Amino acid sequence: MSKYNYFNVITVDGYAFPDDPQAVFDLNSQGFMFLNRGPYVIEYSFDGDTLHGDLDPTDASKDRVFNSRCECKVWFRAVDGYGPVRVEAWR
Repeated sequence: MSKYNYFNVITVDGYAFPDDPQAVFDLNSQGFMFLNRGPYVIEYSFDGDTLHGDLDPTDASKDRVFNSRCECKVWFRAVDGYGPVRVEAWR
């Protein structure tokens, strides 16, 4: 993996945020993005407890791009089913 980029497709399955983050960026990100590739709503958190947003495949929140935001860990949980989320980060 490049020290300047992160890429992963994560299968989210579970209705609670897990104990450990599903995505860990081993870089000081300048930005990152999420893309819900599945048919169900996926929620995300940057601390593992607080709901920070969702990725709804039926509207414009299917994908999210965060520029100039520095996070290094992300937790995901499913709302109704399960599905893949594409995660990218860059520096």
